[in-house]
Amino acid sequence: MSKRLSKISRELHIGISTIVAFLNSNGYKCDEDPSEMLPEEIIEFLTNNIESYLRESGEDAFVESVPKETSKKILKTIENVPLELKIIDAANKKKKLVERIIGFTDFDWHYTVVKFKGVCSQPVKFTLFDEVICKLLQIEQMSLSQIGAILGFNVDCDPAEKHILILAMRELIKDKMIEGDESVYWLTDLGRQYAIDGVKFTSYTRTFELYIDAIADVKENAKSIFSGLVSEKQSSFKRDNLPNNIEDVKPIAEYQAPEIHFPRNNYILQSCEVAGRPEGFVGKVWVVLLENFKTNDYRILVYDDKSGRIIDELSNAISKVETQKQLILDKLIQESALDESPVLPTDEVKNEEQIKEEGILIAKQEEIDQAIADNDENKAEEIKNEHVFSKRHFNSIEFEIELKRLFEETRGELWIISPWIKRATFKRIPFIESYLKKGGRVFIAFSEPEKEGVVMAETEPYEKLLELEKKYHNFYIAQTPIFHYKRVWLREDEINLYYTGSYNILSFYVSQGMQNFRQEDMTKLIWNKDDDDEYLTLLKHFAQKYFNQTIEEFNQICNPSQPVDRAFLKVLNLYSFSKLKPFLGHGIMGLDDKYDEIIESKEEHLKYFRDQFYQSEIQKLHEDAEKLDNSLASYDKKKSIQSRLNVLDNEFPEKSSHQSRLDVIAMLSKMRTIKPETFKTNKFNKKKYK
Repeated sequence: MSKRLSKISRELHIGISTIVAFLNSNGYKCDEDPSEMLPEEIIEFLTNNIESYLRESGEDAFVESVPKETSKKILKTIENVPLELKIIDAANKKKKLVERIIGFTDFDWHYTVVKFKGVCSQPVKFTLFDEVICKLLQIEQMSLSQIGAILGFNVDCDPAEKHILILAMRELIKDKMIEGDESVYWLTDLGRQYAIDGVKFTSYTRTFELYIDAIADVKENAKSIFSGLVSEKQSSFKRDNLPNNIEDVKPIAEYQAPEIHFPRNNYILQSCEVAGRPEGFVGKVWVVLLENFKTNDYRILVYDDKSGRIIDELSNAISKVETQKQLILDKLIQESALDESPVLPTDEVKNEEQIKEEGILIAKQEEIDQAIADNDENKAEEIKNEHVFSKRHFNSIEFEIELKRLFEETRGELWIISPWIKRATFKRIPFIESYLKKGGRVFIAFSEPEKEGVVMAETEPYEKLLELEKKYHNFYIAQTPIFHYKRVWLREDEINLYYTGSYNILSFYVSQGMQNFRQEDMTKLIWNKDDDDEYLTLLKHFAQKYFNQTIEEFNQICNPSQPVDRAFLKVLNLYSFSKLKPFLGHGIMGLDDKYDEIIESKEEHLKYFRDQFYQSEIQKLHEDAEKLDNSLASYDKKKSIQSRLNVLDNEFPEKSSHQSRLDVIAMLSKMRTIKPETFKTNKFNKKKYK
């Protein structure tokens, strides 16, 4: 769908002049006219590549800042974020520095819902009569006449005053606050208890539900937690933990149904009975097992995919149940048995480097704990962030978090160097695409096969990466001479980082189970001068591919099999060489000169084909005008030729003095035409003159 330039500018928060400059630099002729309509394919091209252009041109610093709401939307454009990454990312934010993520797995949290019908007493404030009468009866028992005399009522002589007082006494008797008759009244034990608070009670009957946890005996907030989970009904469920009498019900209702029973606010459950059959459910959650290397203990975090968060109440409760922790560890060991890095109990002795690093983390955690104890949350967060930036060693799970951080927080050149491209690549693509859209560049290098017939790139993920290569000017992929190492490079402004290790980034991804938690798979290094040589070698390889590919594609375009038309000129005009820009200015021998030659060649070819097209179109106009020149021509036919000439003039303003054009104009100016009727008699006039 086409859109006006002004609307696109508002949606992208980028000035019209900047958009026009970008389009013109990529061969699309566009004027600074807010009402100009841009076709859908140009809008897509603009959206996918404008951020990269802004960054290269240095204009991103001057672009209107994006509102927070829009910024959140941009973050959400990372569609289909893998569930595994959501889980470990949420767990990473909750874990302490002295904890390691061992693994995660799905978990069935069993609970039961029981409905009850209960009689409850509800506090109601005393009326003026209630308060005075109860205060008097707190002192001593009294007859109706005595109470009336103190209140100024003559109950013995005035029937109306007696009736008013009797009604007040009946209400208190009904609410079980007092007992007796006209001869004597007294406070009940309940009345004496609540007269001090100035309330009385009315009774009502109400049904209510209680959620009974079968895993860790969670009571507080159980109703709101379990009712929010994705759950399945179970035909068989645990029954021996269900409440059997009112005394079992009361402490649970105090948490889950305070409108039924909450003694602190004088809501009292008087009686109850089960209403209907109990129903068993299993809530579908995920559990993450953490190891504390300081205390050699385990902790569990419970993640809910529906809400996308760690549920603290369930996490704290299940972490206190040793049998559940052991069951989860056993499940992780079983599920990961065939993984590349299985969860395995280990008795290996920690080496000196590991002991040293753990000591640093323990000291940092103690600083964080002290800051929290001092209610200084900002300091605690600052200490943790310092650690994240300075961390050097990562196991598989930790590196997933680090890689996610690079995608989200940086916008430079991100190199992923992995020998194989397998289905794990699909997990990376949403982040790669988001990185490209915000203007970063991504380079992917994979290895040539060691032996003939060995497949280094699986078809489906490789084809998806090739789609990105066509769609984005800032995405690059190349197969390079045989290598086995796995690396990630980040080059951003003055900060260049180098990650190396054993993690196959495009062929392995975290999943249920995970790894031997002693292993560290990736190491972060600060970029040094020797790394420049390695970077330049790889950059040359990519440059060779993309220069050759660009020249081949351009040569194919410049050898059209069909006559040159406007569609061809548009394709030639839009063909961009921006893909080659990252390879310029690095001192790679001959590349900068070669780029200048390619640009010059495009200009020459464009001029040649424009001349060819113009000559063809003006010749057609000349022939059509010549046919009409020797006879009395139709006004509409002359107008049609003039309109076609005007369009051509707009497209080729530099041809204003072309002789063939001048000849057509001369013929049109001398051409005699039949003028169209300027008056048509309507039916009314025809009838009038008959």
